Amino acid sequence: MRGNAWVRKSYEQQLLIEQINNDRLQTELRFLKAQYHPHFLFNALNTVYFQMDDDVPQAKHTITALSDLLRYQLYDRQQTVPLHKELQHLEAYIGLQRQRMNEHLQLEVTFSDQLSDQQIYPLLLLPLVENAFKYAGGDYWIRIHATLQDDTLVFTAVNAKPPVATVTKDGGIGLENLRRRLELLYPGRHSLQTDDQPASYSVTLNIRL
Repeated sequence: MRGNAWVRKSYEQQLLIEQINNDRLQTELRFLKAQYHPHFLFNALNTVYFQMDDDVPQAKHTITALSDLLRYQLYDRQQTVPLHKELQHLEAYIGLQRQRMNEHLQLEVTFSDQLSDQQIYPLLLLPLVENAFKYAGGDYWIRIHATLQDDTLVFTAVNAKPPVATVTKDGGIGLENLRRRLELLYPGRHSLQTDDQPASYSVTLNIRL
């Protein structure tokens, strides 16, 4: 009887430890995800501010687009979404950024038609696109591509750099947070590589779906 009681107590303690660890990880995931919002909001609101002087209807359109983007960011925080929804969100975000960027920006965006109903955790791709827009300079171009290779999503964001580089060695806090989220959500099923060249900076994310 004492042996059975000890086994039962040990099992209950193990369940408690696992629950605590799970709660801690969920809290950390929510925290890491929330850290993307301030920079995103700052840029979008800045766009609306300048549009109010020149084009009020366009400013209203931007606010509507921003509302849709925020609604997506609050949707199913820890649940997967179809990949095409994640890509639609990125296209909407890129549309907002295009409005505030210099007209000389050369922007190339291609998403493979094969990327459709595969499931992915949301907002993993946004930090890569944010960084590309944030640090673009020099020849002033950005290239964003997403393809499917076997069962793996391959997402690449490359931007031209200004003469004096402003990207940190590890890509800043956005990429640090992304690395941590990937470790929690896709352990052993992802890779994130950066390539810092004199005139360009690229980051490639592979996720086995």
